Amino acid sequence: MIILLSPSKSINFKTTPNRLGATVPAFEKEAGQLGALLAGYKTGQIAEMEKVSVRIALSAYEYFQTYSTGLSPRKEALFAYSGNVYDKLDAASLDEKSLQYLQDHLCIFSALYGVLRPSDLIKPYRLDMNSTLVPDLYAFWKQKVTGLISRQLKKNNHLLVNLASQEYFKLLDLKSLPSKTKIITLVFQQEKNGKLTTGSLYAKHARGLMARFIAENEITDPEHLQGFDSEGYMINYRLSGNDTWYFTR
Repeated sequence: MIILLSPSKSINFKTTPNRLGATVPAFEKEAGQLGALLAGYKTGQIAEMEKVSVRIALSAYEYFQTYSTGLSPRKEALFAYSGNVYDKLDAASLDEKSLQYLQDHLCIFSALYGVLRPSDLIKPYRLDMNSTLVPDLYAFWKQKVTGLISRQLKKNNHLLVNLASQEYFKLLDLKSLPSKTKIITLVFQQEKNGKLTTGSLYAKHARGLMARFIAENEITDPEHLQGFDSEGYMINYRLSGNDTWYFTR
């Protein structure tokens, strides 16, 4: 089983626990190429092109400027990302067995690094797949990322559990994955005014909770995912189909 997660815009490089062995990203060379390109932008250009505040643009500018220097810190990806998904995953509180499970089964998408293992050392950055700073990141990454995920699937029973956002899941060329691949997409909804809705914030929380549930229980049989009941969620058999499973509350 391979689990897919999106990265987060929020990062935390204040501590460096380095609990997983500190590995080099598979596409570090390509990330360096992108980093060199991004370093050519000024704060004003970033703010205008990305339609973000000057404060955010300045932060991105500083990341880009230090990326190719020895001044930029490095941290294992699983612990570097913070925000809604990773706060609920709370990797720092997992025991060593659960962390090793994630190391063996989790792939984290990244606009800068393509795809990461939990132990891969990354530098601070801010870049989304839809960024206008790099022409067509999907074209840049799709073949490389699909190839790497395909190799991982062959080692993990051709089963893919999709906890990534639509923005990042589009990194995969589904037609090029191994023919035996089975993809299960997990959707999380809450009832509001008598209707089920998918809220972005709650969905991110649930993805982190599910990733933690999978790791703590070292799940390899996809049917066991249906036992997830964190924070009131339950599998909704009425809505769920073969490839998309709904958890509602």
